[in-house]
Amino acid sequence: MKYQVGLTKNGTEVYVYLTGSKVEKRLARQPQLLTLANEVLATTNFYEPEVYMEYDLNRQIGYDFIIKTTANDPIFYAQLLKEDIYTRFIKNGEPVATSYLTVSLKRDEINSYELIDLWIGHIVPPRPGSPDETSASKNFWSNHAVILLDQIIQTQTLTKESPY
Repeated sequence: MKYQVGLTKNGTEVYVYLTGSKVEKRLARQPQLLTLANEVLATTNFYEPEVYMEYDLNRQIGYDFIIKTTANDPIFYAQLLKEDIYTRFIKNGEPVATSYLTVSLKRDEINSYELIDLWIGHIVPPRPGSPDETSASKNFWSNHAVILLDQIIQTQTLTKESPY
């Protein structure tokens, strides 16, 4: 289902597919993300084919659940349900209050933008092993982890050994 999120400052439509997308999972947990995205879009001009940006809303909008870790932190790795790449987790981390929203957009053939992903927090490199992995992925994910909350993990994939 295609849903119009809003318009950019220069009047370009931004939409999202509410089913079968990364955004669908995030909205299920944080429905306020669409309102925040609309606020960001209305203040920004986009011209690039792909946009990957973080925006400071200058007020606390939520918590970042990806945190810096130390060698002493109890870390484990697992695959989330319906995924085949590993995520680095920490059980007892404290989320960090943030004013940042990260937005990923891709221009389509009619020059509108599809909202590919968005989350509260800073830009982070893709996880190692993902199709969009970058040269920064392994280094970043060796020093950061996702706080385990209520994510559904595939228990047979649990390991303390880094799969990266």
